[in-house]
Amino acid sequence: MKRAVALSGGGTKGSYELGVWKALRELNLDYQIVTGTSIGAINGALMVTEDYDKAYQMWNSITMDDMMEDGINLTTTIEGMIEQKEAIRPFLKKYLKNKGADISPFSAFIAKMIQEERVRESKIDYGLVTVQFPSMTPCEMTREEIPQGLLQDYMIASAAIFPLFPMHKIGDITYVDGCYHDNLPISLAIRMGADQIIAVDLHTTPAHLNYEKRPYVTYIKPSRPLGTMLNFDHELLMENADMGYRDAMKVYGEYYGYVYTFYKDGITARRKSVIRFMRWMAYIDWAVVRDTPAKKLNKKGDFNRVHTALAGRSGKTYMSEIQYFLAAAEICGSFFGMDVRPVYRIQDFMKELLKKLKDVDFVDDIDTILKKGNIELAGVLAELKWKNEVRRIVAGIYTALREDRVEVKALAMLQTVFPEELAAACFLHAVSDL
Repeated sequence: MKRAVALSGGGTKGSYELGVWKALRELNLDYQIVTGTSIGAINGALMVTEDYDKAYQMWNSITMDDMMEDGINLTTTIEGMIEQKEAIRPFLKKYLKNKGADISPFSAFIAKMIQEERVRESKIDYGLVTVQFPSMTPCEMTREEIPQGLLQDYMIASAAIFPLFPMHKIGDITYVDGCYHDNLPISLAIRMGADQIIAVDLHTTPAHLNYEKRPYVTYIKPSRPLGTMLNFDHELLMENADMGYRDAMKVYGEYYGYVYTFYKDGITARRKSVIRFMRWMAYIDWAVVRDTPAKKLNKKGDFNRVHTALAGRSGKTYMSEIQYFLAAAEICGSFFGMDVRPVYRIQDFMKELLKKLKDVDFVDDIDTILKKGNIELAGVLAELKWKNEVRRIVAGIYTALREDRVEVKALAMLQTVFPEELAAACFLHAVSDL
């Protein structure tokens, strides 16, 4: 067996790959090949030489000054851009002069971080992706195909994300970032002989939907967005590294969860809560089926929007009882503002949710709301959503369920207009014995 690690491009989002690497080390998963594009090519070279500590130090200390002269930190906030307004003029001046940012610090950074001979001497094979310009000819290059003494040059070429970074010239040929061909080089890993691949994406939407479904590909992607590709905020970089670690551990079954993360121990101990929640799921199905013509039930897509909401959380068409339970827990957690960063024990997570529930001034006229016509109900829903009163809706449905005030027809209506809120309320009802 030959196992490869394929690493995505994405600028400073690449700290996520450090976290995945940490998980692979803890899981004792070895690899014989590493392929990468852009920042993935840089992280990949360090994985080839097995310099984890060096990679950690890089991500723990990297700044904009390591990348470019007079650079600006690309945050997603208006406030962040305003704070940098004094830096924009010198950045643009050098940007126009160099036909891209002045990345002379980046070239020096690569020279310091990557030792070509160590990459070439490693027992782990290496490949990267770049693209010739202007022909846009893809260049998938293995270690053996890269001329001696030019490895660092080709790594810079792989990361030449024009127009932000300037194109990179090697000899008479000009190159741009490998992302313009393949931002996650799984196919290169296959060409290099891999029959097992760990693919690390830096985007929540997979770069390769087909490969994601292959049984020999273990696909790891962020459980939530990683931010912009040039954001050097240290706290964000370390949070993304932690996310990479947790997401990898979830893929390999060491943790549970989707956006949130849960320890495995304790979940099986809540078997009674899981069963109670599944009874609610079956009961909602019955409420919908009871008065729905068979013709409508046989249409494509799920007839129960609660199940659609839960499946959307996991991205899977088939889910186990525990996966359903955790999807509802996460929906509830997002409504009540639970922090996504810690690793939770499910018992503590549920207790904190119930504590937050007590502080909510719930919608106590849920019965009246549900008896309105469809047009009126849509108006009520829009108003409540606009007022950001989702917690009140959830608390109101939960209270009505607990006091047995929701009629069957009303339950069917709820799954249509408040599917996520209903799932959250059913979850709270199932764990309310804590």
